[in-house]
Amino acid sequence: MHIKASQKNYVRRLFLSLAAAWFLLVLNSAVAQTTNDIGLTQAERDYLTAKKALSVCVDPDRLPFDGVDEDGQHAGLSKDYFDIFSRMLGVKMVVPEVQDWNDLINKAKSRECDVVAQINASEERRSFLDFTTPYFYLPLAVVTRYDRIFVEESLEGAGTQFAVIKGDIAIEKIRQRYPGIALVEVKNNIQAMELVYDGEVFGYIGAQGAVAFAIQSLNLNKLAVTGSLPLRYELSVATRNDEPLLSSAFEKAVLHLDPKEGQSIRDKWIAITIEKVTDYTLLWLTLLVLGTVLVVSLYWNRYLAKANRKIRDTLNDLHDVQAQLEDQNRMFKQQSITDALTGIYNRLKLDEDLSYAIKRSKRTEKQFSVILLDIDHFKLVNDRFGHLVGDELLKAFSSLLVGSVRESDIVGRWGGEEFLIICPDTDLAGCKQLAEQLRKRISEHKFPEKRLLTASSGIAAHQHDEKADTLIARVDKALYRAKKHGRNRVEPG
Repeated sequence: MHIKASQKNYVRRLFLSLAAAWFLLVLNSAVAQTTNDIGLTQAERDYLTAKKALSVCVDPDRLPFDGVDEDGQHAGLSKDYFDIFSRMLGVKMVVPEVQDWNDLINKAKSRECDVVAQINASEERRSFLDFTTPYFYLPLAVVTRYDRIFVEESLEGAGTQFAVIKGDIAIEKIRQRYPGIALVEVKNNIQAMELVYDGEVFGYIGAQGAVAFAIQSLNLNKLAVTGSLPLRYELSVATRNDEPLLSSAFEKAVLHLDPKEGQSIRDKWIAITIEKVTDYTLLWLTLLVLGTVLVVSLYWNRYLAKANRKIRDTLNDLHDVQAQLEDQNRMFKQQSITDALTGIYNRLKLDEDLSYAIKRSKRTEKQFSVILLDIDHFKLVNDRFGHLVGDELLKAFSSLLVGSVRESDIVGRWGGEEFLIICPDTDLAGCKQLAEQLRKRISEHKFPEKRLLTASSGIAAHQHDEKADTLIARVDKALYRAKKHGRNRVEPG
């Protein structure tokens, strides 16, 4: 979409107004969040009072999500979150000097850091850190040159290399999913971008948003984010594990974050990394010119009507541009949570909804259940009739599922021919009844070209304090038993 210069100027003015409104909203919400409403114990309060200030270690090279400014002060998306944490806990946050990520980890091990602002949990890191519930999820994106087309199959292509940041926890996830991938470990995203720019590697795999920010900061106009992977960072606050009261206090602060405020913070920083930096000089020059035109128009009446017509036309153009931007934003948000083939929720969206269902169950003490379905002998369909016919059957199967569940149930494609249904406020008996209804309806349904399909299902009800991966492992084993015992059946987990 091409936008004229005059339209861009008015978009900048609109952005400034929205930013001011956003600031007032965040300020009012932040004032309401204090240590009185997050459930701190007296021991936790005494501990924080004695600490007076917490040493927060920040990765200096991961803007817009985490970083420091030219004065060495905390900056980025995590800074806005930690302003809220500081008010919730009633304690000052100070940022010590950190050279790079390896230096940060060393300082965390030597207890020079009380807190790490954004970090993925791992078994090795648990030896010296405690981790809160993740408060920010970040998909992995792929950066290539414009003259190279990225598809997922190219990740394991002969002679194809991808740059990654040395020590990045995402490396383990990438190697597990793509065992044949060739990775080149580099010091930072600047070096990674330069390798892609010079053609020494095919692409760079990094955090979505951060890579877009790096492209803009380095002015590498030959590079673009050309794809994403079904993997993500799950970023938590980490605390030194020799002071457990600090961990429990931060866990309460994370769980009491206002979702709307968190979304406002994410929208603010993600929008800034995508749009061009506002040119305030150009804005003030434009306002000066417009002011001169208005003054002159007071003396020459015949020009006033013409100026008014121009203003009306410009406002109409602005409304059109604003509507287009809003439509694009809605489209991008929908694409990020939707499976491209079937049009239902994708794996990333299901992971988020499953995490929310667990938190909601803990808060309301109401049980929920899940159904994992797999189309029987679907590989034979692809082998015999081709993938185009298989795709049409997957679409029809997805539509049948959506039309057969309750309005409150969440349906998505888990992967391949597997589908996951999250059933809120449902025990195992209710889940089994729904799964049997689905099994019968699928087996009796005539799919495109009067083809018949059956599906096997594993079901499980969430247990108290059970994590998402444990629940999925149980329902996956139940699905395996359904397959092993003859297919077209439901097995509880």
